[in-house]
Amino acid sequence: MYMLAFMYPNGPGHLFDIDHWKNVHLPLGLGLTDKYIGTRPKKVTLLAPTRGGDLKADSAAFGAIAIVIFDEKEAVERFSTLFEFEEASRRLSADFLNYTAGPPEILVSEIQEVTEIDAMIEKFKNSGG
Repeated sequence: MYMLAFMYPNGPGHLFDIDHWKNVHLPLGLGLTDKYIGTRPKKVTLLAPTRGGDLKADSAAFGAIAIVIFDEKEAVERFSTLFEFEEASRRLSADFLNYTAGPPEILVSEIQEVTEIDAMIEKFKNSGG
């Protein structure tokens, strides 16, 4: 699996508006993706609200992180071109300040899942840990 993450900046006095993102921005983005690219993600996951390592909301670098997951590398690569379409760029960019402190940073990656938790702990125990 592959993903593109939108990492929305945290800003003083500007908390990430989950309701606006979910009810306005996400349908807009998915609709424009379908219109221009003709692909749909397998799943969208939102990590919000976020907190820094000290567990305080205002110390996190990002107010939220949206992870858009695709099965194929080609699909995430096509999705990453959405802002090359004028309408998509204009409409999505105009909506940023309605729910976040500014435009997101973007990260594209292959997803590596580790599900053998018990085996990992056993390996630790067997190594003298």
